[in-house]
Amino acid sequence: MKIISYIHPVRTYLPCTGVGRHINQILLGLRNTKEIELELLFSKQWLGSDGKLDPRCPLRELPKHTFPTTENTTERTWKLLGYPCMDKYLPDKTDWLYAPMDTYIPVSKCPVAVTIHDIQAFETNLPWSHTWQHQWFRYKWGRWVRRALSECRVVFTVSEFSKQRMVDLLGVEQQKIVVVGNGVDQSFFDIATANVAELDRPVEASYVLVIGGLRQKKGGDYILAVAQALRQRQSSLQIVVAGELEADYVTAAQAHPNVTLLGMVSDQDLPRLLRGALSLLFLSVYEGFGIPALEAMAVGIPAIVSNKASLPEIVGDAGIVVDPEATQAIADILINLDGNQRLWEEYAQRGREYVAQYTWSRCIKRVTTALEQFA
Repeated sequence: MKIISYIHPVRTYLPCTGVGRHINQILLGLRNTKEIELELLFSKQWLGSDGKLDPRCPLRELPKHTFPTTENTTERTWKLLGYPCMDKYLPDKTDWLYAPMDTYIPVSKCPVAVTIHDIQAFETNLPWSHTWQHQWFRYKWGRWVRRALSECRVVFTVSEFSKQRMVDLLGVEQQKIVVVGNGVDQSFFDIATANVAELDRPVEASYVLVIGGLRQKKGGDYILAVAQALRQRQSSLQIVVAGELEADYVTAAQAHPNVTLLGMVSDQDLPRLLRGALSLLFLSVYEGFGIPALEAMAVGIPAIVSNKASLPEIVGDAGIVVDPEATQAIADILINLDGNQRLWEEYAQRGREYVAQYTWSRCIKRVTTALEQFA
């Protein structure tokens, strides 16, 4: 099977988000699948002086096709006008044009498969749904996403939650949506046996790790409220935050001496930071999947997640699901985990057993099976 995969290279640069990990792992897996011939398609603007993608891109050695126009201009024209048709940039006998990310590509030469990780743009009951920024976001997605979902032969997504929201909000035919999920990188499983006492730690005290930064979408207000509650309880627990930081939250965090902001961390450092933590605290308001929760389970620590969107589905009964607004209850859970080794080990063991099913090879198999069935 010959697959041409359209990508935004910058989204794959390490360190990357969950969507970037999905792109990298699925495409590298397809490339190593015996029956698959995989090549990339992207704008020529991303090539360096050596004729390759940036060294931060794990896909830079894959064979490629490029088009001469810039990515933003080209995609804007695709989404507004359905033009230009990209057939001339696809080699003959291409079986599929596959985008492991959200986009619309006008093509008639072969069937198209896209991945819609979530449809947050069309949600109306989020805390930010009525801001002008979100309304603009919804307007832009509304100009293309329905056309993409209608014209694509198969639509991939990462959770049953996202699939059902596409059906409910956009009226997508349920039978053409395939849930492929996400996996956990082997490095998180490998470090599960490491002696925590021998690891470099961001703080000396016992700490809870937050992944995704301090942002509204990631529950920044809830995280700082928990920090305040821990201080009021005179707990020595620290909250360490890894990821992107919104300016208002950086300022607000300065009032909490038990909060440490790391900013973006490398993919090499993340397993160590998780392994050294008491638990993961993931109070995100909206996720199409939520890879950090599984990564926490893989390294052998409890995962505490909000009861929003896909997160209860992803962690099952192996995670601790909480109302992110229940600040005092969350503080109770953290203090209990810190003081009750038996309780901590129960959730850590439950998570290790549960997460074993989340492999990238399983996701790749779901992609190849669907492409064969829908061909």
